[in-house]
Amino acid sequence: MMTTVPQGTKTDMIAGKVADVLLHADRLTLRNGGTTLLADFNWQVRAGEFWCVLGKNGIGKSTLLHAVAGLLSPEGGCIRSPDGDIAVSTPQQLARWRGMVAQQQFDAFSCSVIDYVMAGLHPYRPGWGWPDEADRRTTLAALDRLGMASCADADVTQLSGGERQRIAIATLMLQAPQLYLLDEPASHQDVASQQMLLRLLRGLADDKHAVVASMHDINLAARFATHIILIGPQRWWSGAVDDVLQPELLQAAFGCRFNVISSEQGKWFSPF
Repeated sequence: MMTTVPQGTKTDMIAGKVADVLLHADRLTLRNGGTTLLADFNWQVRAGEFWCVLGKNGIGKSTLLHAVAGLLSPEGGCIRSPDGDIAVSTPQQLARWRGMVAQQQFDAFSCSVIDYVMAGLHPYRPGWGWPDEADRRTTLAALDRLGMASCADADVTQLSGGERQRIAIATLMLQAPQLYLLDEPASHQDVASQQMLLRLLRGLADDKHAVVASMHDINLAARFATHIILIGPQRWWSGAVDDVLQPELLQAAFGCRFNVISSEQGKWFSPF
């Protein structure tokens, strides 16, 4: 049985404006082999929202992101962007609507960091062409926001896992889709980089954009997200952070109990 925390109907207000629905999943069913991960899943993401997807390993977090990105076909239902069903969208429409950073980055050949990141501009170019000085300035600004400007001329194949992950996010920032999708963006980051990165992602959600990220760290999600999808065995919950991050729901999803610790920075969830 699937469960959801009720959300608004068609629109929400963000900073005094009516927020656009950027993603609508309608009765979505996802399977992996013979296992149903999600069934009849309904979900809307609006501009200004930062959703974190939580759940145990193998529960379907990455599968959901890949389906939303159009990289795998759902077993049932459909996913709609503001242009309609993504199954009939062109590659350029998809690239301008959504961008995704996967868990692992694989580089087939050597390339400078700045050239790699500038590839994020491709959906807005008639061809590959040649970048100009304005493109370089925009790229360096994105790298600087991620603490990577000093690596602009480095070879991407020589970076650490955490650095490589930040380079991929910088590329996504240049792509500037309406919907940012990130699969475990904090997984390879040190503590300080996690804080910087989550603040940046929260800032990317504005009146034209939204962010969806799968996470393992419940406390990072509690601190930075606006909304949560919590996926458990044969159940799911979605809604505002305070509505979903409840000890009894976390126990149902993860199979362990949780203490809630209140602080000036918010609630912290300690498993036991």
